[in-house]
Amino acid sequence: MPYYIRARTYYRYAEEKLAEAEMAAAKEPARAVRLALDAVEKAIRALWAIVQIEAPKEKPPVEKIIPTLAQACEPWLAKEIEKAFKRIKELAETPTGEGAREAVELARFVVRETKKVLEPIIGPQETL
Repeated sequence: MPYYIRARTYYRYAEEKLAEAEMAAAKEPARAVRLALDAVEKAIRALWAIVQIEAPKEKPPVEKIIPTLAQACEPWLAKEIEKAFKRIKELAETPTGEGAREAVELARFVVRETKKVLEPIIGPQETL
């Protein structure tokens, strides 16, 4: 599968998970945080896909992908994405309503910025 199709697919999954997290935030904080983390992981994989022309035989864990993000986007954005990922992982340890809202907001930032990076490569995407 070409890299841009992988990137588009991961991005769409990120959007879907973000939408689910937004819906769950008020009533199911633990689920919302888990979905927000999943959205960020998918966004990270979407960015990673644009620098991986050949699909790897095995998907590495997200923690191994994060150090390579600066190849796909601006270094400042790579750092912000890493901070968001780590913060959401912290929030997942003891999920609360406030934590769920913070996790969803961080995931929204990551997905929105991922879209900005990917648009010139994969074209405009419909927002869910």
